[in-house]
Amino acid sequence: MSGLTPDSGGVTDSGGASHPAGRADSAGSLPVRPGRFRIMLILAAAFTALAVAIVGMSTREPSNEFRGVEGADDAQRIFGGVFQMDERLGPGDAPVQIQVFTDVQSEGYSSWFLEVIPALTDGPVRDGDAQLLLRNRSLTRNATELSFFGVEAAAEQNYAWNYAYLAVRNLELAKEVGLDEDYLQDLAEAIERMDLAVWKADYEAGIEPDSDVVTRLEEQDKLAIDLELRAAPALVISGPGGTRVLQDAPDPATIESTIAEVR
Repeated sequence: MSGLTPDSGGVTDSGGASHPAGRADSAGSLPVRPGRFRIMLILAAAFTALAVAIVGMSTREPSNEFRGVEGADDAQRIFGGVFQMDERLGPGDAPVQIQVFTDVQSEGYSSWFLEVIPALTDGPVRDGDAQLLLRNRSLTRNATELSFFGVEAAAEQNYAWNYAYLAVRNLELAKEVGLDEDYLQDLAEAIERMDLAVWKADYEAGIEPDSDVVTRLEEQDKLAIDLELRAAPALVISGPGGTRVLQDAPDPATIESTIAEVR
């Protein structure tokens, strides 16, 4: 307790008796300097503030953090625990394969995506009966849309479906803040465990005119043309019983019966 030693080398009580430095007085406690009590209060306040900050960080919701991005928790609930690799969602040995041709920037079909994709994921995909393959297909004259590059960059980390879901879920936000790289980065940042630096590097590489991503998106657009898909979401469902093409944003009942037909 050398730090408690007064400059005089000891402490004198009211009767003039001297106590050796560092020993307890007659009450059994060391004398407390006023400055020490103040420091203790400051340290206690700092500790409390730190604890509050840690609790806040551990309980924050990603959907509230990044310029109003919604649906991060829902995306985790829908797709969490389901195998993802590149554009694929579901087990590779599933008997039915479903190619989903959709435009994640299409406001007109956002409600279709938000109804059908979670239902398929929670049902036949999670049960191991089907695998989804995401096909970014523009419903405009351009073969590519800016959001497609965000999806493709997320696919490099096996989060294509989480990202596509957030892109569709936040189309209203995109109109408010502008559909630009900052907005697309906010979507990526809202996905738990997404490596943002890697996503950004993949995104920037993908938007280069001669990139593999551009080539892949153009090939998907050509495939849609060859299949004579109309300007609406479409599914190509394949299984042991054959292949069926469902056009014009098919309803869940039609999709379910078609899966059973080709399985």
